[in-house]
Amino acid sequence: MSSLLSARVLAALCLLLLGANLYFFLMRDWESSYRPESYATLYYPLDAPTLRGWVVEKNQSLRLDLAWNRTPEQWQLLVDGKLKDTLPGADPRLAVAGPIFDGSTDAPLDSFKHRYTLRPRPEGFGPDLNFAVNVIAAAFYKKNGMTFANDVYLVDTDVPVGRFPRHPVSYWVDDYRYVGAANLAAADRVVREEMGVRDSDDTLTRIGKVMRHLRLKLADSGGVPKDDFRWMDPWLMCQEMISGTGKGWCTQNAQIYVFFANRAGIPTRFVFGANTQDDTIVYNGHSWAESWVKEQNRWSYVDMTQSLFGVADQHGALLNTADILHLCQHDTFEGTTARIFKDWHWKNLPVEAAPLTPVTVPFTMVNAMAKEQYNRQAILKFRHPPNVEDIRGLYSMLLKDRTFAWTNFRRYLWDPPAAYSLIPTDAPRTYRIRQSLFAALVIALGLLVTAIFRRA
Repeated sequence: MSSLLSARVLAALCLLLLGANLYFFLMRDWESSYRPESYATLYYPLDAPTLRGWVVEKNQSLRLDLAWNRTPEQWQLLVDGKLKDTLPGADPRLAVAGPIFDGSTDAPLDSFKHRYTLRPRPEGFGPDLNFAVNVIAAAFYKKNGMTFANDVYLVDTDVPVGRFPRHPVSYWVDDYRYVGAANLAAADRVVREEMGVRDSDDTLTRIGKVMRHLRLKLADSGGVPKDDFRWMDPWLMCQEMISGTGKGWCTQNAQIYVFFANRAGIPTRFVFGANTQDDTIVYNGHSWAESWVKEQNRWSYVDMTQSLFGVADQHGALLNTADILHLCQHDTFEGTTARIFKDWHWKNLPVEAAPLTPVTVPFTMVNAMAKEQYNRQAILKFRHPPNVEDIRGLYSMLLKDRTFAWTNFRRYLWDPPAAYSLIPTDAPRTYRIRQSLFAALVIALGLLVTAIFRRA
């Protein structure tokens, strides 16, 4: 009798938990699945050398705790511009040059600073690591009344240092297996034969060729996307938009660009900014992309809808979306430039250029969309593959495509897009609730099955 009662209680609990899970799944807001990430995790991948930290060893020796998914054969060590030593590629250590500051002379502290360059070998293997080190001896502090003191190493560097999560660039790149081998082969032919992408092209040249071709082909395709575009693969979506049987917004343009950029050998990720309230109030909503420019070891902002393929600062360094977000907060665009195509979108721009010819203009001439969308409410979301949309109300779509269904379930529970925001969000709390309810349901089902077998 007691086992029967236990089974009934567990069955009722399972139904209650199933209802709670379904309620949270069906009633969630659009674009409500994401996890907050730091700028460092989003923009300092393992493909460029950074440091987890420094380890002080004997005799003023420093060991670099490198974070890099490559290991050079050797490092050349340059001190104050002069070649001093060759270090092992896997575990570089360097001795701090010259005397350390102990306050025994009147020489300024800066005169004890030395500048170091670690250059990976063979040539072209990767970028240099540049830093300066100035050592202040513990004796200086003790002499001035600080009893508990150690030698202090003042390090001046632009190399990102810290024990934050890092991903390789490939983490963000979709292989598009769900598109099918035949369609991938057709897309690759377009890249080679119609876009004219060559193995010798650098990254910015490839981006320009992909963008130019798509802007030309999709010139008349703007409009409201049909429901199937929520799950359709980007190759078929592009074919429908070219043929006139389908229309698309910024989301579809961005998905198509990301697809062809990756097929053209440009590691590219899909980014979307959306902050909504109860699926009714929309603070912002736009989709674009970021392409990895290996020549600069930077993620570069690319907006297919705006015919914009690169924003650079006054030194020519390419900017990413978060960089532009911060510029927008203070309207500080002095010296920034944008690379665009002078096409139908910019037909009234007061710049002389032949149709679909790339031209560099001050970013202030073409930044209206950025200023509107990258406001203080923006939540920038970086989609981890596969690059299919999140479901929006039409739950029958889950039955149409296996990749779409599984990806949405995975994002809902444990693999949401990473997000960057200036404001706090409810994402951590949201996932704790979802995961707790789902775990409780699984445990309750397990107990129910066990109770049934025991009774049997």
